[in-house]
Amino acid sequence: MPQIAELMARHGVRMWNLFFLVPTGRGKIADMIDAHTAEQTWEWMCEMSAAGRFGIRTTAAPQFRRTVLMRAQRSAAGAPLRLTGAGYQFQQVGGGVQTRGVNDGKGFMFIDHTGNVCPSGFLPLSAGNVRSESLVDIYRHSDLFRSLRDPSALVGRCGRCRFADLCGGSRARAYGLTGSYLEDDPLCELPDEAIA
Repeated sequence: MPQIAELMARHGVRMWNLFFLVPTGRGKIADMIDAHTAEQTWEWMCEMSAAGRFGIRTTAAPQFRRTVLMRAQRSAAGAPLRLTGAGYQFQQVGGGVQTRGVNDGKGFMFIDHTGNVCPSGFLPLSAGNVRSESLVDIYRHSDLFRSLRDPSALVGRCGRCRFADLCGGSRARAYGLTGSYLEDDPLCELPDEAIA
């Protein structure tokens, strides 16, 4: 990855989007990195982002948001926060941090070729079908989408994490590995300072 980063910087790339495997479709569990490697990678990505050579975004790794925020909170200088994750921004404000962003079913949805509305292309659970229901009603009122937007619905470590609203883990990866979209995202080590 450092060699890829150097190559991109040499060629003036402005944004690097790193995809973290979700075990669905052809994605196999055996091809995933482990949680410790993921945490190290997010820390390294923070260093790369702070260097300012290019922006860094992630797909299926909302924990990077948590890593960026934790790092900024530990920083005595209170360095400005940079963009992380698809559609996600941090904005420093007087009393803390405002956040806006997307996760599976939270600001994002996927409509398959038959009209089924899913939280993402990696989370193959249908909340309804646009051929027979209003897309707006499905997104706003289905139990599936409502639970995905409710951080208190998360269980296990994700449910105990003080960054559950900011991060929430990959609900698709949780589903792919545990069979429950509200379970832990196995790619997260949940550092002690993140426990609520």
